[in-house]
Amino acid sequence: MVKVYGTSASNANEREHNSVSRQIAFTLAISALALTVCCALIASADLKGNRVALYGLGSGEEQDADNSMVTTFETFAGQDEYMEELLGDEYYQELFKEIADSEPISEAVDEVKVAVDEAKNEHKTLQMFAEGADAPLS
Repeated sequence: MVKVYGTSASNANEREHNSVSRQIAFTLAISALALTVCCALIASADLKGNRVALYGLGSGEEQDADNSMVTTFETFAGQDEYMEELLGDEYYQELFKEIADSEPISEAVDEVKVAVDEAKNEHKTLQMFAEGADAPLS
């Protein structure tokens, strides 16, 4: 063991203890200061504030969709008259009417009407429960 002037075993242990104590004290001081600053910021903040609805902010997808729809219908506006003459029996409007009046489409429409009626009945029942009513016990 090498002996250094002015040191002893008791001095080294005492210095380690003082060093750890200073580090803990310094950490507590910094934490207390940070907590004080956070509390001051929260206390000075207007947490209730005014509620504002932000209208018109978005990526513009809705407007783009509307613009493309209007563009499509405006592009083909007024073409029905000469398309009927040009296509004759193959005129799409008459074909669409025939398809809409066909039996499979009529059956599908009837099925959808039944499903819509069932959904309305379910909606009424759920609304009754939402208003506080209970199902009858059997």
